[in-house]
Amino acid sequence: MPPVDAPALLRLDAVSLTHPDAVRPTPRDVSLEVHPGEVVLLLGPSGSGKSTLALALDGLIPHALPAKLDGTISVDGIDTADSTVPELSTRVAMVFQDPDAQLVTGTVLDEVAFALENLRLPVDEVLSRTEAALRRMGLWDRRSWNPDRLSGGGRQRLAIACALAMGSPLLVLDEPTANLDPVGIEDVYEALADVVAQGDRAIVLVEHNLDAAVSLATRAVVLDAVGGVVFDGPAAELLRTHAETLAAMGVWLPAATIAALRLRGEGHRLDPLPLTPAQLRDALAADPDADRATSLLLSPAEAPAAPPSGAPPLVRVRGLTVTRQGAPVLRGVDLDIPAGSFTAVVGPNGAGKTTLVQAIAGVAPPPRGKVLVAGTDPGGAAARDLAARIGFVFQNPEHQFVAHTVFDELAHGLRLRGVPEPEVRARVTDMMDRFGLADRADAHPFLLSGGQKRRLSVGTALIAEPDVLALDEPTFGQDRARAAELLGLLRQLHAVGTTVVIVTHDLQLVADYATHVVVVADGRIAATGATAEIFADGRVLERAGLLLPPVHRALRAPVPARALGGAGAPAGPGPSGPGAPAAAGREAGTAIPETRPDPYAERPTAPAWRFLHHLNPLASIAAVAPAMLLLVFTRDLATPLTMLLIAAAILVIGARLPRRLALGLLVGVPLGIAAVGTGFSLWVDPAQVADTAALLHVGGWTLHVGAFAIGMATALRLAAIVLLAVLSGAATNGPELVRAAVQHLRVPYRIGYAALAAFRFVPRFGHELDVIRSAHRVRGHRSGSGPLARLSRGWGYIVPLLASAIRHAERVALAMDARAFGAHPTRTERHLVPLRARDLVFVLLFWAVTVLVFARLP
Repeated sequence: MPPVDAPALLRLDAVSLTHPDAVRPTPRDVSLEVHPGEVVLLLGPSGSGKSTLALALDGLIPHALPAKLDGTISVDGIDTADSTVPELSTRVAMVFQDPDAQLVTGTVLDEVAFALENLRLPVDEVLSRTEAALRRMGLWDRRSWNPDRLSGGGRQRLAIACALAMGSPLLVLDEPTANLDPVGIEDVYEALADVVAQGDRAIVLVEHNLDAAVSLATRAVVLDAVGGVVFDGPAAELLRTHAETLAAMGVWLPAATIAALRLRGEGHRLDPLPLTPAQLRDALAADPDADRATSLLLSPAEAPAAPPSGAPPLVRVRGLTVTRQGAPVLRGVDLDIPAGSFTAVVGPNGAGKTTLVQAIAGVAPPPRGKVLVAGTDPGGAAARDLAARIGFVFQNPEHQFVAHTVFDELAHGLRLRGVPEPEVRARVTDMMDRFGLADRADAHPFLLSGGQKRRLSVGTALIAEPDVLALDEPTFGQDRARAAELLGLLRQLHAVGTTVVIVTHDLQLVADYATHVVVVADGRIAATGATAEIFADGRVLERAGLLLPPVHRALRAPVPARALGGAGAPAGPGPSGPGAPAAAGREAGTAIPETRPDPYAERPTAPAWRFLHHLNPLASIAAVAPAMLLLVFTRDLATPLTMLLIAAAILVIGARLPRRLALGLLVGVPLGIAAVGTGFSLWVDPAQVADTAALLHVGGWTLHVGAFAIGMATALRLAAIVLLAVLSGAATNGPELVRAAVQHLRVPYRIGYAALAAFRFVPRFGHELDVIRSAHRVRGHRSGSGPLARLSRGWGYIVPLLASAIRHAERVALAMDARAFGAHPTRTERHLVPLRARDLVFVLLFWAVTVLVFARLP
């Protein structure tokens, strides 16, 4: 606990926050103080205003987000309403839920330095503070990496390092582990423990996963459903005293506490109420009937109905391999999922879990003959046929919405299958009553609450009465009450015969609900079998980079490793050796590199003879721009051909292309020009070239030499322009171009770096589009093949894509504001991109060549 006389870092006095479309404030009338050394856990059900309050602590509300602030918030003695976000950023730093929405630059070091440069600190101080923060988070050895190469836990560590480098005494974290696997969660909390151990910072933590947070928190503040403070006190005492009340409110509790409350109902009263697995183990040791209590805790409260012994597989996968961007995601997967099972697919971030289930559901159609679902091959089945076999629920419900009302959303699949309208109305009405959506029948799906969207998405997959229901992270972002509601529904569906398959990071959910487990690691099946078998040996999960649930880890006695049954199970105890997945408990800060290419990689290690890589990006653009412009006005063959050859020679020599790529360029470009030129020649008016010789006769049609020459000239012109653009791009990457434009063209850095952040979003934007397109295709939305059908499908992608893009842009903008972006008209530019003599020489030489080539124009 902090010293009694320590001055408050943060003071809230009767704070209420009201969003523009809200009828009442949430949170409401909050008063509290936070002192140095405190770790304050902010708890409450969904909708209580926890994240809204967190955004107000550094001035993002009301300065960046349009919400009304009543009362006063002061940070280190400064009133947030009278200050600015950049000024407050030196006193309070934010770490958001999604680490990817906080990344702006191209390297780990640049990411941490970004805020310090915005604050116009001297270069030496920028570097010293950046190094200190990265060393503190265990990332210094990865300072030259693209942040995309870090694991999920590593990227969140990077976000914390960015906050620490700013020197802010108050750190606010909004669900920092929501997107992470169990090892990533431990990774982050190891870092936070190191931060608070210094005693010079305070932390305000919004978190659902209390198993890791409870040992760190010194104090807890609980908001009720309307956003008022109902409890405020020492974390351990508060959680023990009010555990049953908090559970009834829908607030997540530590797993050990939930286990102890369950034992109370069975006649085992544990005092004091345990908060950690170790405390639970110690309390059970004093229980006279400890064996019975332990047996109860290692069994689900409501044991799921296991399929009959020897039940045939409803899902059969053989030799499934999936690659993306040239990298394998799944590698030769063999798997059987029994009919009537509740199967959980688990694994670390990036293991291939979602890819596997999407292939089974036909979301990303697998190669034909590799997957069978109830006798149907998702690799070749029509959407309407596949929907009758398997329903898929995406992590983001909005991805799969295709209609403009809740009723039509539910009716879509039935109408697609030709179900009579009276039956459609009856089944849709029944489904809306079942999911509590009857009063929202005419509402647009995007206007529903988060819980309603989730229920609707399940309903759209379920209404066709499929044999299999697959869900991707069904409890992501939900409070305890909403998660329990959804899981209760899945349990009911499973009880009446539906085979349920879920992708999840929550291994306690697996222990409580699943009959079978599939462990995926490094694109392979590491283990598969009955849940009890998998959990009997925690080392199987650990070898896959996972951990047993906290209670199981505490109570499970070590047992010898053994092979697990099921298709695709390893012959021995599990994967090992050089290719084995990373084990749990790896060194703090260790990150798993990705195999995908790194578009932002720094290039100082390029050999000196790759001169294109050492040019100022503005020089490369300036050199080719006149030639590209003049090519638009050429009509002959020789000029574009000459420029094409010059550009190809510079590209092959100056960028030192790999032999295979250079060969492809030398062969592919001429073939492409010939094909495109021939195509263009077909559009030339015959009357325009009738006086030229005939080159080819086909029936009554004649291809004249003049037409062919015009077509080839057009193709050469386009090819030369494209290759010149490629030549310029070979000497340019996003960060360098932005820095050069800011330093030499006086482009406002706020425009340049905002563009760079948007540039980083492009791959994610493409991924979102792919997911939406797959979701709509699986639901059979406008599945025709004509131009109108394609246009209609494209229009249907716009709303969900825009909604996703806007949300991501808002998150990135908030993260940049919280890191002092725009604090001053200028910023420290640590990376200078000078215009040197070689840049001038290259520009002048290329201009001279351009003049010589184009001088022969009439």
